[in-house]
Amino acid sequence: MSGEQPVLDLLGRHAPNGLVAFGGSHSIAMGPTGDGISHTGDRTAAQLLADAGRVAEALPEPGGNSHVLLSLDRDRYAMAAALLGTLRRGHAVALAPNSRSDSILAVRDRPEVVALIHDTESGAPFQIEDLLRREAPARPFKAPIAPDQDVIATVFTSGTTGPMKPLRKGRRELFGEAHRLGEIFGVGTGDRIVGTIVPGHIYGLLFTILLPLARGAAFSRETPHHAESVAGCIARHSANVLVTVPVGLRAFDALTPKSFPTLERVFSSTGPLPESVALAFLDRHDLAVTEILGSSETGGIASRERRKSTTGEDSLWKPLEGVQVSQGVDQRLIVDSPFIYSDFPVPFETEDLVSLNEDGTFLHHGRADGIVKIAGQRVSIREMEEAIAQHPCVDEAVVAAIPADGGRGHQLIAAVTPTTAPVPEIKAALRKRFEPSCLPRRILPVDDLPREENGKVPRERLLRLFGLRSDGQPANWTLGWGEIVATTPITPTTQEGAHAKVSLPADYAWFEGHFDGYPVLAGAVQMKELVLPMVTKAFPELGPLKTMNRVKFLERIVPGDHLVVRVERAIGSSRVRFEISKRGAELCSVGHLVLGPATGTRSEAAPE
Repeated sequence: MSGEQPVLDLLGRHAPNGLVAFGGSHSIAMGPTGDGISHTGDRTAAQLLADAGRVAEALPEPGGNSHVLLSLDRDRYAMAAALLGTLRRGHAVALAPNSRSDSILAVRDRPEVVALIHDTESGAPFQIEDLLRREAPARPFKAPIAPDQDVIATVFTSGTTGPMKPLRKGRRELFGEAHRLGEIFGVGTGDRIVGTIVPGHIYGLLFTILLPLARGAAFSRETPHHAESVAGCIARHSANVLVTVPVGLRAFDALTPKSFPTLERVFSSTGPLPESVALAFLDRHDLAVTEILGSSETGGIASRERRKSTTGEDSLWKPLEGVQVSQGVDQRLIVDSPFIYSDFPVPFETEDLVSLNEDGTFLHHGRADGIVKIAGQRVSIREMEEAIAQHPCVDEAVVAAIPADGGRGHQLIAAVTPTTAPVPEIKAALRKRFEPSCLPRRILPVDDLPREENGKVPRERLLRLFGLRSDGQPANWTLGWGEIVATTPITPTTQEGAHAKVSLPADYAWFEGHFDGYPVLAGAVQMKELVLPMVTKAFPELGPLKTMNRVKFLERIVPGDHLVVRVERAIGSSRVRFEISKRGAELCSVGHLVLGPATGTRSEAAPE
């Protein structure tokens, strides 16, 4: 990097009436002065500053290391307003690793988090639409935005394995990188950016909010996902930049050729982009994809564009301007970059394995934890995934390593799409490249892979497809049901019912993921695994669930609990009352269900 210091502000290139956001898919009532947020239509820099002022005035006083958690996926413009308002108020921003409720709650409960800005209907403060309906501040913010605090964001990341971890980001790392990326790739005033990655992910935040706000460009408010909706959004707004992920690019094969006449640049990140997908997109739409290699710890590291090269040079990664790379003794990539936070050592040793050339370009071989030893041989998980995906009947493949039978070494499992993928043929093809002992022990065809918003497949969700816990051991789905006992009703001529004791094992699989450090049996699981089986056993003539009402979850159910499940009804009725209590008579859950008739029985209206 040259001696020139990076620009560290946002909105410095936008005129007050300059466009910052366009489009949208839904709307709400405007604020009392008529200039509140609308979820449809263009928004200018002046409007964004006013909306950021509304957010700032509603937030509590900042304190040492205070953070505001942003959980906003519906409108990218709302995310931008919340971000700028939080920073101008003097707080740092916190971003959860994904939008799952357990992740949001885990970050919200951290001591430094003083508020949550969200777009849900939960009723919790601070709901973004409520904030942006407020009166405009008497003294609106002025551009450019350049917060003073050392840390402006903490990004919580879990990747595909392990617990989430906080990564602190300063103004230099986020704003400076946004400006530098715009310079490198020529994104600036007049450009229109559409993103298929949610703005709460660091890649989405950087490329679809910070970069356009830093460089005078504009972004789409909506986040389309399906190929047709992405193409429609680009066409409606004449967008010229697309920010997406590998799984999204694969889906564009279904579109007619050259469906993106206005596009000039396509970015892809968050995971490996298979060469076949990149070249298919190039052939079909006449656009080369710019792949970005980076990490939450280092920011952007390198880029490449796959083309029909016979030399293989287009498979090489080229470090971004200002980034220096080297190679450790074990082939780990070492990065020296101005966008590594000062808490980290510089240069920073990554988990990426590379082969480095003299000119600084390199081949990427995956992560160090993606190389496992099986039957004495080193096997690359990425190489196995690519080999499986080369089968003509396979769309996608994800591979994981789990402990081998007997607890020594590893074995592989693989999930593939679609469900019609022929497992014997896949294994036969793999035997031509790998030793039989290295092949996946199980290959499971599925309808869809359990991806998160960033396109990654978390390890725990992949293993769940195989009935395994996150440590690779078999999950325990078995409840300890006791004998079903007929309940003696108060009025035996009109009421009937039954109850049974149930023990929850400490390792009951449904607790996994609900929540870290605070396990709880989710309400939907209570209905599926406790209440409805009890109804079926007590009243076998009743069929599927039709409606629920007056359902209340009163107390937390935890691993090892001993419960009593009771059901009762008026004789012959399809309306059933249930309750779940702990054996000490503490009531946990209660409600009413209306069920249809069992298959082959005559339907009767449910009595009130």
